[in-house]
Amino acid sequence: MQDSGLKLKATDDDDLEVFSTVLQDASMPLSEVTFLKEEKQFAALFRRFCYEQMQDMVTGHGLMQVECALVFDEVSDASAWDLGGLGGGGMAELMTIVSDKASDDGVAITLVFHGGGHIKVDAARVTGRLADIGEAQPADRRPRHAPTFDS
Repeated sequence: MQDSGLKLKATDDDDLEVFSTVLQDASMPLSEVTFLKEEKQFAALFRRFCYEQMQDMVTGHGLMQVECALVFDEVSDASAWDLGGLGGGGMAELMTIVSDKASDDGVAITLVFHGGGHIKVDAARVTGRLADIGEAQPADRRPRHAPTFDS
């Protein structure tokens, strides 16, 4: 396994904005999402676009993707809407990540997916990690929100 992959931590809303940017348009198999209640942890596996490795921003030549793990700690609950449930079948494509102050001094972190699906993670505070897993591979599709690449 290559050790040069992306490794980020989140402790506030600004960090979550970076996570959101890195994961925009990333695909997520619903079978690779879990909430571990006893461990107070939420985890999801994404296949993100590696813009930092792209050879040509105009044409998209050299666009790569890599598997990437998103983990939130200190989680009290996680729920999904319009996705078929956590751990279900199919794929979802992330649009953004937003957070709101919860009424009980915690934070509600919402992963918003194209097509209207959401996953809401209730946590004591923002405590997240994002890390690439394995080697990047040539992209199997184009990102929805990237500049228009010439074919």
